[in-house]
Amino acid sequence: MNIVEIVIIGTAAMFMLGILVVVLVMFQQKQVIQHKLALRDKDLELQRERLVAVLQGQEQERKRIAEDLHDEVGAQLSVLKLNLGQLQHHLKTGNGEAERLKETKDFTDTIIQHLRFISQSLHPQALDNLGLSHALDSFCSLMNKNKQVRISFKTSGNGHTVDREKALNVYRVVQELINNILKHAQAKEVLITYHSTPALLSIDVEDDGNGRLLGALEGSRKKTGSLGLKNIESRLNIIGGSIKFAERTPTGTIAQIRVENYQSQ
Repeated sequence: MNIVEIVIIGTAAMFMLGILVVVLVMFQQKQVIQHKLALRDKDLELQRERLVAVLQGQEQERKRIAEDLHDEVGAQLSVLKLNLGQLQHHLKTGNGEAERLKETKDFTDTIIQHLRFISQSLHPQALDNLGLSHALDSFCSLMNKNKQVRISFKTSGNGHTVDREKALNVYRVVQELINNILKHAQAKEVLITYHSTPALLSIDVEDDGNGRLLGALEGSRKKTGSLGLKNIESRLNIIGGSIKFAERTPTGTIAQIRVENYQSQ
């Protein structure tokens, strides 16, 4: 074997060894990347589980408070209203007592209405009893009583049953959108359009305001105690949903909520 052959064989061996080293390094890097991705997925799943636990805890507390307001405080105020009504029939003096008693009764009735609104906002009974479509319709009727803005509800294809967890999260998202429209959009009218097919739930929240809804939601990301856009997106991510915003012609904003595979199993 001459020197040329030795050099060729040595070069080939070094070349093969280099390839082997490269393959081993690439394999190790692939394992490291897969490990990092697995850790990331595990961390995301833990974050999702924590968020779900927090939201479930909040809903349970809201439900407890709503039931206490309705069953305890609401019942006591109803008894007070009844007693005031009975006293009104027996009061015959002409010194203004009857008028003041009537004002007190009317004021008590106003408190009862506000209490029902708070209780409904904390935990919508219609959601448990009648489903998401009826709960949103009821929410619109309740909000219209303040006469600050006219909220209309239009629905089609609402015969499909929405999973309770998904329905509750969608309800909270719509509720937060309406609250932000009232605060920031200076809208006069809002239209909520509800449409469902067997595979897709679509809800559009459309206002004729100043177009500042998305900016207001973005600005609330860092505010403590505010649901904000980040948590709206988090609620929808939990249930496999999404939200997009579009400009409305001539003015205003359209928030488009979409949830796939939304029906109860």
